[in-house]
Amino acid sequence: KTTSGIYFDPRATASLQQVKIIGNSINYLVGAESGLHNNEVALLKEYAWQGVRLGPRILRTETAAVTTTSLLQAKFGDLLL
Repeated sequence: KTTSGIYFDPRATASLQQVKIIGNSINYLVGAESGLHNNEVALLKEYAWQGVRLGPRILRTETAAVTTTSLLQAKFGDLLL
């Protein structure tokens, strides 16, 4: 599925491997440790953002952004796996 952005949600069913990004940039949202509210998720979906699940662990806010940047850089950038 093509998306304009991704947000991380432990309830999501898509993995990062399943996301197709539009253009050269990636927008992502890391929410609070308590998670995004249902109305926030609904608004993101209105703008074609896709929920992504990283796995069973809930990351702390300060480590989620670093982890996300590393994963995206490895998948779409110039880091080699």
